[in-house]
Amino acid sequence: MERKFTLAITGDAIINRRLSVHTEEQFLSLVNIIREADVAYTHFETIIHDYEGDELYPAAEPGRTPMRSPSFVAEELKWAGFDIVSLAHNHCMDYSYGGLFSTWKVLNEAKLPHAGTGRNLAEAREPAYIDTKMGRMALISMTSSFARWGRAGEARRDIKGRPGVNP
Repeated sequence: MERKFTLAITGDAIINRRLSVHTEEQFLSLVNIIREADVAYTHFETIIHDYEGDELYPAAEPGRTPMRSPSFVAEELKWAGFDIVSLAHNHCMDYSYGGLFSTWKVLNEAKLPHAGTGRNLAEAREPAYIDTKMGRMALISMTSSFARWGRAGEARRDIKGRPGVNP
């Protein structure tokens, strides 16, 4: 019997509290759908920082309401079963470059692949990959909603490019 590849997809994840403390049966049945998929993806519509770090300043023009999640949220995403996330959204620069760099650091430490932002335009356009028993999956993330100053810039031999989102 041929096994089918299963993909769980959710919409915007704006998580600021612990998920793992909830024990309601209906909630856990939803979490199990995510956990049982070969790959579980969510659009992570916030940035991660704990109000500390270099270049971490509120943006003069945030993506409407400034978004921010504490560092433990990466652990909660993993607990819920998510394997890969997209970061291309209008909030990725809400706390300037420091907020973006902090998000990458926390997600990388949690071994949670992400796509849609980068240190330059080429990096922001790169796919993130996840390998599973059923094969490899790639995620490319982009957005049409962002602060104009937040888009990633091209790198050249003589300039390193500008960190930001994949427009």
